[in-house]
Amino acid sequence: RVLEVGVGTGLNLPYYEPSRCISLTAVDLSAGMLREAEKAAGALRSPLPLRLIRMDAASLDFADGSFDSVVDTFSLCVMAQPEAAIREMRRVCAADGKLLLVEHTRSSVAALGAYQDLTAPAAAALLGKGCVYNQDVASMIARSGLRVVRQEPELFGL
Repeated sequence: RVLEVGVGTGLNLPYYEPSRCISLTAVDLSAGMLREAEKAAGALRSPLPLRLIRMDAASLDFADGSFDSVVDTFSLCVMAQPEAAIREMRRVCAADGKLLLVEHTRSSVAALGAYQDLTAPAAAALLGKGCVYNQDVASMIARSGLRVVRQEPELFGL
């Protein structure tokens, strides 16, 4: 039982293995993104047990512990309430489940982090479709009552 938060255009859908995924629920706040995800699902070689639902990640309409895994890729940066969304992902994830996040975060390299802080507001407003790319995701996770099991920063500590 998997929940994908911020499914967007459905770019992750080909990576789910139908034989290992008994149910996939994917949510997004944007009806337009859900239409794109539906097209992506229709183009898959093997169909997935997929439900697409318009929903705000900061207020998930699912029972506590409903999912074995919750996945979010590159969507916290565009959410108005990212910490509320993380708390909701935690709530709907089973106690022995996994929350998998692949996110933009503030660089641990001081000069690059300072550059991100300086440019993030303008980039989000003008170029980045609202993405605030200098959030401290690890701190948000900690404040949400979770612990980071593994973190893999990429290029220049991003």
